[in-house]
Amino acid sequence: MLRRALFASLAIFFVVVLSPHLLFAHGVIGKRFFPESLTVFDPFPSDEADLLAYSHFKDDEALVNSYGFGISKRFSPNLSFDLDGAYNQIHPNDGSQDLNGFENFALAVKYSMLRVPEHEFILTSALEWEMGGTGSKEIGREPHSSLTPQLLLGYGLGDLPEGMKYLKPLAIEAQVGLTTPGVGNETTEAAEIATTLSYGFVVEYSILYLQSFVKDVGIGGPFSRMVPIVEFSFEQPINGPDGGTTATANPGLIWAGKYYQLGAEAIIPLNDRSGDHTGVRALIHLFLDDMFPHSYTWTPFGVLGGTQR
Repeated sequence: MLRRALFASLAIFFVVVLSPHLLFAHGVIGKRFFPESLTVFDPFPSDEADLLAYSHFKDDEALVNSYGFGISKRFSPNLSFDLDGAYNQIHPNDGSQDLNGFENFALAVKYSMLRVPEHEFILTSALEWEMGGTGSKEIGREPHSSLTPQLLLGYGLGDLPEGMKYLKPLAIEAQVGLTTPGVGNETTEAAEIATTLSYGFVVEYSILYLQSFVKDVGIGGPFSRMVPIVEFSFEQPINGPDGGTTATANPGLIWAGKYYQLGAEAIIPLNDRSGDHTGVRALIHLFLDDMFPHSYTWTPFGVLGGTQR
């Protein structure tokens, strides 16, 4: 199954890289295009889909291959709903029987509260609901639901002075959220579960922005469409039976076209609690609004259209 997924990813990669399309979709604010990050929650309400969000990671207990998927739908330029899930293959380190099944599904709503195009800035609130009991018993699904209110932001450095022009392609995305488990489950003991603070940020450097708005330095395709990134992700229990922060650094590369985006990054633990094995994460992402601008972007209030700029 893993081999088939890798072959499919390579096939789509070559189709996309050889495509002549040069425009971009998704997170556009001012002159700035923000690609979909692989770890930190994206701040843009959107009409998009994760065709495959793959991760491969080993900790002290097991090796896990996860095949994620998701879809999002706008109901206004500033409001969208997301539905996400994942199928996991768990290989225990002790040699016991492999476990396969779906994680709990999650539904999220995003609302963009503030957009400042001249400063390439966006601030968004989000509320995610992990629906307890919707996953597979085989992988020990969580029986209780959880709610995670979040704040998300994106900020491009395009308004830096001309003397720092080669830093203008830099941008930052950030996320902070507080997960409250046990929602709707009165039988769950508060001491058995933890409220968790999660936060992270992305630093990215857009070759497209450099070429288009700073200086054309002669980088040709497909490299002109690439965005090197480094993501940092942290989780810290506030209460409950376990303590200690898990933290990872995730350096990688994103390639974005008119209808598709491809990304890959390493998963590097930053402390003992996070493990001692490096993993990998990859993403095949579709811009549905630009693939189907007159149908998928339909709402009861009118057709929103694609987000091409």
